[in-house]
Amino acid sequence: MIRRVRLFVLAACLMAGGIGHAQADPFPAARTRGELVVGVPYLAPPPVAGAKIRTPEGLDAAIAERLGASLGLPIRLVQLPSGEAASALAAGRVDLVLADRAGGQPEAVAVQPTGYAARPKAVIRSDTRLRQAADVRGRSVCMAEAATAARALAQSWGAIVRTYRVPSDALVAVREGACDIGLVDDAAWEPLVRFPEWKKFSSTLAADGARHERVWLLAAGDQASRAWLGQEMRTWDRAGAWKAMATKWARDVAFDVYLDQEVPDCHG
Repeated sequence: MIRRVRLFVLAACLMAGGIGHAQADPFPAARTRGELVVGVPYLAPPPVAGAKIRTPEGLDAAIAERLGASLGLPIRLVQLPSGEAASALAAGRVDLVLADRAGGQPEAVAVQPTGYAARPKAVIRSDTRLRQAADVRGRSVCMAEAATAARALAQSWGAIVRTYRVPSDALVAVREGACDIGLVDDAAWEPLVRFPEWKKFSSTLAADGARHERVWLLAAGDQASRAWLGQEMRTWDRAGAWKAMATKWARDVAFDVYLDQEVPDCHG
């Protein structure tokens, strides 16, 4: 009898302890709303009627979609500079923000590294002599208009900077000789030039410019969401998620270029 009582008391204590330490669900406002609202530095405008749908610059959309899938929620992207993250988070206009740098945030904003860091890397015809940044002065360098780090790097070289709506447009310009150099993230460069049709464009410049890590910004007081997000990023890192997303991005952009160069426009 005494043994049964002890077992009952032990079970009750374990249950009480479990309840006391049960973690709250992450991003409760998003669950109530039925969607996860993510701020991103740049949001491409929707294509006009009849326009080609092309892969946007960078991995922001893919990162947000993967996070939403992990939470079991659809996502909605809104354009939001990192300087406006604190006010947007406090007002509940966004659940979290994907930013290109973490500096200058107030204490009310927590910073969670993603694990994805990149810097611009050059895509160049293999039969050129361009190898160093000094060789680029006065040459045309092209990138997507959302690639702000690439634009700043090209300007520091003294290059003629040309921006395009999407990365595939910039790369088509390189392939057709309208640009001397294209710039993409170094994480996507290697999977891109592995495609047979890109072997003639697999030269590059010596590494230059700082690497920037994408970071999440979220409310510092939301302990449950911070803990979950940190664990989720570690899971992504172990699973090779960043390499997989960069490889898919490169494949999608290469296909966009193929459609632009090889497939005739059925609408004339």
